[in-house]
Amino acid sequence: MMFQLLGNSRDWRKGEAEMLDSKKHKRLMKKERFLLQFITLRWEKEVRGAPYAAVRNQMEKALSLPEKLFSYDTDYGQPYHKVVMLQNKKGLETVQDQVVRLNPGADKWKLGCIEIDKKGSESEYDVTFTYSQECGKPARYDSKNHTLTERAFGLTSNEYGRVLYNGRHLYSDTGEWYYELNILNMLLTKQSYSKIFIDHELLKEYKQIAILY
Repeated sequence: MMFQLLGNSRDWRKGEAEMLDSKKHKRLMKKERFLLQFITLRWEKEVRGAPYAAVRNQMEKALSLPEKLFSYDTDYGQPYHKVVMLQNKKGLETVQDQVVRLNPGADKWKLGCIEIDKKGSESEYDVTFTYSQECGKPARYDSKNHTLTERAFGLTSNEYGRVLYNGRHLYSDTGEWYYELNILNMLLTKQSYSKIFIDHELLKEYKQIAILY
């Protein structure tokens, strides 16, 4: 009889734990997530001009998100989808496609030349472009000839924003130029499915697109 009682106790505790896990899962599913996708397209001089430039211009600016992006517990760091693509004479090749974490304790996140400020709230973000050598040439300046720091836009719930910037870079070993286009897609939402950036309407966009010689 004692063994039977203990068995029932274990079953009850197991059932309670499963119920708590289920409730926690539902809370996580309902919680707003700040979805981030950072895409870098890189190419060299051999594909700088036509007809390859047309391929870059027609490239999709948003991609499907990996399912595991939605399963990360954001208490351990803000996840984002990082994609690196190379363009050559054969076309576009994806060389990196992974989920990366940002520091959970940071007041600001930095992705390339873009800073995202949480503003002390989980439902409001400021997005700023800050020029540095990391952005590549040509340098960007403000009206006072200072290195450019410019607020792109603010984002709140269900607002889809995008920042695009490009730059010309130098290989340190060969001295040859290469070029990059960077795209950051951002959306604060309770929805979670892989094509969310593709299906949603873009509300805010900021560009720092220069002519790359």
